[in-house]
Amino acid sequence: MGPLTRAKQCSDNQSAIAIPLSARWWWFWLILPCAALLFAGAWYWQARRGQQEWRQIQAALDRHDLDTAALHLDGYLERHPDDAAGWFLAGRTARRLGHYSQAETYLTRCQQIGGMTEATRLEWDLFRIQQGDLGDTHTRLRTTITPQHPDAPLVLEALARGYLTSDRLMDAMEACDLWISCQPEHPWPWLWRGGIYERLANFDQALSDFQQAMKVAPDDKEVRLALGALLSRGRRPVPAAEHFEYVLKRFPDDPEALLGLAGCRIEVGESAEADPLLQRVLKTNPTNARALVFLGRIALEKSDPIGAERWLRQAVQHAPDDPEALHQLILALRTQDKQVEADRLAPRLEAIRQDINRMDVLIRAMARNPDEAPLRHEAGVIALRLGRQEDGVRWLESALRCPGDHRASHTALAEHFAQQNDPRADLHRRLAESP
Repeated sequence: MGPLTRAKQCSDNQSAIAIPLSARWWWFWLILPCAALLFAGAWYWQARRGQQEWRQIQAALDRHDLDTAALHLDGYLERHPDDAAGWFLAGRTARRLGHYSQAETYLTRCQQIGGMTEATRLEWDLFRIQQGDLGDTHTRLRTTITPQHPDAPLVLEALARGYLTSDRLMDAMEACDLWISCQPEHPWPWLWRGGIYERLANFDQALSDFQQAMKVAPDDKEVRLALGALLSRGRRPVPAAEHFEYVLKRFPDDPEALLGLAGCRIEVGESAEADPLLQRVLKTNPTNARALVFLGRIALEKSDPIGAERWLRQAVQHAPDDPEALHQLILALRTQDKQVEADRLAPRLEAIRQDINRMDVLIRAMARNPDEAPLRHEAGVIALRLGRQEDGVRWLESALRCPGDHRASHTALAEHFAQQNDPRADLHRRLAESP
């Protein structure tokens, strides 16, 4: 084969190769913009979805539905794990819900991504305050966060919660007053202030605040339950029942609404309608003392003291400090001529009533003098005697933060923790014995 022939063959081969290469590049340039469009579309869809989720979160927060907001935030963070703002808002929402371990985790993650900021510094302050760890922080915040500050409602909410946890009722009321002045459309300050008035036995003002809370948030479950309970306490079962029924339409198994409505039915002589409500409560919580007491009352009304005794013994077992349970049990025993046992229980009932009455006096005294250690010490001792361990420890520990001699409080805590086999007993025993 000559040179010309070989050259022609090489040229023919190159042409044969050039055709498929050219075709492949043509397909590449056709697919590239399509892929870019698909990528841009996916990015745009993700961005729109994120914006929609964020709007749902903000809408839930605007209507004070923290549970729904927290649920949306969990989903948002699964798809946006590097969004510091998302972690911050999730931490704040968890803190407001009282989920402190979760809040700490979320805020720590926020700082890992975005560092320490003024916003996270404030949130850590609110995290401590809301749990009753006031220190000097609450005074600093009250002087630096004015009602015009954008975070004022959140700060006042945390202050109110912290003061309530620390039984500083007048401080809590003041925080609610300021909160109402800058956010009157929010139901919680009305609800919490009403609860403070109720604890201070100012039932007319409590009713007024609860009604205002319902006016601004007619669908709020906690507001309806508080208003229904106060009306029921005032022996107004018919209007009280309306609020419990309203809650049950939305939350059919809510135990507070079921018990409240059952109590209203018993009060108006409709015990037959109360029984199935109580059975629904016991189905999910067989040890609910209040339901057991109601069933005992129904049995007594039916002239069935034996059945009443059975229900009421269970109630006293699960709630030994409940004066109503013990009172009804004594009635059931006397109806059966079991006078010896009834007489044996009567002093216990009187002691419980005296302790509860004294506790009411102490709560009002602590509201006026929140830094008086002897008041908090006595309240703690009474609470422990009544079997209210959490309240007792809280009051005794709060007494330790007040000026004064704390050896008696350390002794009470040492004895309580020793009964619980809690290692903190040794520390308090040493402090009780120190000069």
